[in-house]
Amino acid sequence: MTSISKNSVITFSSQILIFALGFITSIILARALGPIGKGIYALIILIPAVMLKLGSLGIEASNVYFIGSRKYEAKDVFSNSLLSSILLGVILIFLFLGISYLSVFKNFLNSNQINIFYLWLVVLTIPFSLLSGFLSSIFLGKEKIITFNKINIFQTIIQLVTIVIFLMIFKQGVSGAVNAHILTILFVFVFIIFFIKKVTEIKLSFNRKLFNDSIGYGVKAYFGNLAQFLNYRLDMFLVALFLTPAAVGYYSLAVGIAEKLWMLPGAIATVLFPRISSLQDKDANNLTPRVARHTFFIVLIISLILAVLAKPLVEILFGDAFLPSVIPLLILLPGIIALGGAKTLTADLAGRGKPQFGAYAAFVSLAVNIPLNLWLIPKWGIAGAAFASSVAYIIATIVVIIAFAKISQKSWSEILITKKTDFQDYKNILFRIKKRISK
Repeated sequence: MTSISKNSVITFSSQILIFALGFITSIILARALGPIGKGIYALIILIPAVMLKLGSLGIEASNVYFIGSRKYEAKDVFSNSLLSSILLGVILIFLFLGISYLSVFKNFLNSNQINIFYLWLVVLTIPFSLLSGFLSSIFLGKEKIITFNKINIFQTIIQLVTIVIFLMIFKQGVSGAVNAHILTILFVFVFIIFFIKKVTEIKLSFNRKLFNDSIGYGVKAYFGNLAQFLNYRLDMFLVALFLTPAAVGYYSLAVGIAEKLWMLPGAIATVLFPRISSLQDKDANNLTPRVARHTFFIVLIISLILAVLAKPLVEILFGDAFLPSVIPLLILLPGIIALGGAKTLTADLAGRGKPQFGAYAAFVSLAVNIPLNLWLIPKWGIAGAAFASSVAYIIATIVVIIAFAKISQKSWSEILITKKTDFQDYKNILFRIKKRISK
């Protein structure tokens, strides 16, 4: 638990900085673009993001697993990642080219005031984004948590700087936000290449066995990750389909704030995945429930605080124009709490070589999410989208807990309910932080 706590604290501390910088970026975007502009920008970024998730084939998860379990060397993983990102990136670009000619897609873009030129600019960065994701996973597999966090911090800083330049200084609106996004992707790519040379030899070769094993493992996680991503973002498309760009802007702000609560679970899952890959099942069975209890408890407390402060927070930081975001934000919180805790359990299952259980949960959740959105958005607007997502997240959490409890032979109470002895962990963490500060 000590190294997990240490790495989690390091990662969470980095996430706090990322949160602060990212929150400033969100405020600038919201105030500079307004609800309509923010909705348009959200969709321009979202479409390539879906393509990225579609084309990743689960290679990031495979890289973490195979390096963490020491089944393959990092230099082979790097080389395969490079070649795979180029091939998959080109395929995705040509796929988008075909889609761009479809009348239904053109109608969607026109109804949401999306300039296809800006969309194309982001689509062309897909190979760089793929490779950045693949290479970042190498740092996780080698448990280079500090380097991994440096990359994320650098990305957030570059994003903020470019947003300030294009939106506040040059006042370019949506086009400036798109330019900032593209430059961020390219700068981060260069940054990762600089660091990757420090952890592995760089060579150009193709390991066919690694590729086959990566696809074999990755596919187990891929479809689940794709389904989970659609759980997170499909509602945005449906809001755009049924409502207006302004509604997308309101909803994207609510989702953006709510998902910030996943920073801690994300930090813990990031650290836990490679660690579980290197542990025996008995050790993992003792470690993960303890971690999960902490995660559920902390996310619950933070969510309650956010629920109380939601309206003044939105009003003061983002302006009166975004007050319609408050209701969907509150509705999202129960699902955010549930799925936040489940992220640690999903990371454990993936670390055991069983990512398919996360996939099962995601598919069940998506099967609930889609019809609920189709039914509720026309009736309740963005509140209906939030309710559908919250219900879907809770169902996904239940499926993951059932799977983990069966595999680990742990009871639900051991996974969910905080014990008195758990508070000693907080004392130990605070003591180490105080000790580090005093030095």
